[in-house]
Amino acid sequence: NILDPLENLQGGARYLRFLLELFKNNLDLALAAYNAGEGAVMQAGNKIPNYAETKAYVPSVLTHYERYRSQSGPQIR
Repeated sequence: NILDPLENLQGGARYLRFLLELFKNNLDLALAAYNAGEGAVMQAGNKIPNYAETKAYVPSVLTHYERYRSQSGPQIR
């Protein structure tokens, strides 16, 4: 149920896990696929697609991730 915050978060986490597996734990590609779709990443030759939104999204998320990762918690990168 996308309207239930907990279920929405769990679904997003499961989808990100799927993308990480699909792109062999390449976090940059998984994030690009989360934003633009896995098909777009595959069509771009397993690179970040040349979409302005996606090219801005990936480094933005990585900046936040690195900040939180340095504070504590499990690490996937």
